[in-house]
Amino acid sequence: MSSAEITINGKAVRTEIGTTILDAALAARIALPHDCCTGQCDSCRVTVGAGVDDQGTRDGDTVLGCQATVTGKAVITFEEVPAVGTRIATVESIRPLSPDISEMVVRMNSPLRYLPGQYVKLGFKGLPERDYSPTFGLAGEADETLLYFHIRRYPQGRFSSAVGQAIREGARLKVRGPFGHAWLRQGTGPLVLVSSGTGFAPIWSIAVAARLGQPDRPITVIAGARNPSDLYMRQAFAWLSARGVRDLTLTTSGGPAFADMRKGRPTDALPTLTREHTVYVAGAPAMTAAVKHIAEAAGAQCYADPFVMNEDPLSLRTRIGRFFQMSGFGAKSVAPAA
Repeated sequence: MSSAEITINGKAVRTEIGTTILDAALAARIALPHDCCTGQCDSCRVTVGAGVDDQGTRDGDTVLGCQATVTGKAVITFEEVPAVGTRIATVESIRPLSPDISEMVVRMNSPLRYLPGQYVKLGFKGLPERDYSPTFGLAGEADETLLYFHIRRYPQGRFSSAVGQAIREGARLKVRGPFGHAWLRQGTGPLVLVSSGTGFAPIWSIAVAARLGQPDRPITVIAGARNPSDLYMRQAFAWLSARGVRDLTLTTSGGPAFADMRKGRPTDALPTLTREHTVYVAGAPAMTAAVKHIAEAAGAQCYADPFVMNEDPLSLRTRIGRFFQMSGFGAKSVAPAA
């Protein structure tokens, strides 16, 4: 089998034609971020021009390293992120945010560095690992050893239905990560942050980090839910408002809207996007795909994080992959909410 020389983040690597970029990087002891290796999580997205077969994963000048294969000489770059690690954590508190959503706060035995918008895997004895996005307290609380999670309870969700039952205050969990590609980048243009349901968790993390670390960037935040009782973000919106963020919108597409809500979907509240905007969106796959479509049509950069209920991994990945293929998009990081 013939081989080719590729360059990954400045390091020359010789690999066989047909090898995935991820396998080539790992063989050369290059820590290319990755998680699921099925083409769903987007953690391994890299920038590359010629020299690869993108296997249907190209998005602009990027491809998925776990799927794209080497066809010839190529120069590949990726953004370095915190190394994946494992921490032991103890549940400090669980409180309801809405009838179906709880905030679970865990304290780790040592800090775990992550970028706002990334997700981690939570493990509890006897239950499968589940992916959740760590965030800040809704009043802006932050502690390097505390992680806040917004967890929707699903009747068939083995992990989520255990929260408040088998998983109670004092319970010990394992936290592994971080993963994901939809994390806050540096920049100066306007930010548009869009969420539905518990997709607000990574969006809130991004909003706080952007307001504190990039205070000159204009910020628009849109949070939606089908059920108006699931719009638990008012305290977070008050924190942002007190720090000068004025473009804050709650939307509901289900029951009657309260006075501070707009009837409709998050896409109905989007501002007119331009190439200057950067959009972050997290939540239901259909909503994230719709926002990404609007952003791409306007030439805006968009980072998307669809949330899906975890079930049989193979059937779930197949259905989500087909959904995005039919929609004309590459799937972004999947952070299941069950």
